[in-house]
Amino acid sequence: MAAAILGTLILLAGAAAGAWWWMGRALFQPGTVTQVLAARGETLEVPPGQRADASSWQVTGDVQLHHVAVGEGRDVLVIHGGPGLPPANPWRAAALTGNALRWHFYDQRGCGASSRPISQPPPGGTWQAMQEVEARLGLAEQLADIERIRRLLGRERLTLVGHSFGALLALLYAAEWPERVDALVLVAPAPLVTMPSKGDDLFTQVRTRLDEAGQRELAAWMKHTFDFPARLKDDEARLAEHFAAFGPLYARALNAERPDTRHPDTGAAGGFLSLGLYLSLGRHHDWSEWLRRVRARTLVIHGAQDLQPRSATTRVVEAIPHARLVELAGSGHFPFEEQPEAFAATVRAFLQEEER
Repeated sequence: MAAAILGTLILLAGAAAGAWWWMGRALFQPGTVTQVLAARGETLEVPPGQRADASSWQVTGDVQLHHVAVGEGRDVLVIHGGPGLPPANPWRAAALTGNALRWHFYDQRGCGASSRPISQPPPGGTWQAMQEVEARLGLAEQLADIERIRRLLGRERLTLVGHSFGALLALLYAAEWPERVDALVLVAPAPLVTMPSKGDDLFTQVRTRLDEAGQRELAAWMKHTFDFPARLKDDEARLAEHFAAFGPLYARALNAERPDTRHPDTGAAGGFLSLGLYLSLGRHHDWSEWLRRVRARTLVIHGAQDLQPRSATTRVVEAIPHARLVELAGSGHFPFEEQPEAFAATVRAFLQEEER
């Protein structure tokens, strides 16, 4: 839940935890996925004998991804946010597109019911542990899994729907392999194209909506999160419990403004996965020029009542060559649950238009 908030917490992490200072640059570099995998002796090939409709996908020899499909028709791959918080159930909107779309939901490696490649603290010093966690669970491996899923589905090109932090993953994939994406739908995209942000990040929005007790809890959560040398000594269970604890803080902030908001249930949080993605992002990067490689027509959906301000979503739109923004009234960060009929109709119309 609240992928954009978790991502933008990094912006103030230097002040929150002194241990973060040495992570100024992003460990992930766009355009290097194939090379990074090759250096580790990995490939993008998937084990033979995979079925597109299976309840789990074996993407590498030691990683299975939990998978659920809903509907019939054109394949749509959903990339969830968090980071590391998959939906507990398929979106309500997915059941409303009939035989037009077949929605594929999967838990990313390191969270939910999928494999967790790291369960115990990595050996060695802090720098070695950082490199191991980022290499096994960071952006490059997540993008590689999307490519492996494309091959498993037997599709020349993918239709991707990314939510929040998952929208960033979808965008980076579409820039890494622009010829392999035919359409993008980005829902409440995390404004992480460039970091630091321009000051309208959701962390500020959440903090200002919490009471004094909530703000103290958030500060403590941040301090604990970004003490990386200490967190790298935790095991997966402890880390997952910690990252899951952010959800109630986000819900309290949201309820302060919209008491009747429906909060979607989430699957089991990822622990080392979240650390790996933070390390991939770093504190400073600018991927706006790289995203100019995206060729796919793109629909960006913003909930009019999202805590993420429209200005943040607009910055994402401006970074993509063929994107347009649609705002859904009466919806927040989860329009596929809050306004499922309107969301389903909007996505279906966009994809049908794209097919003409």
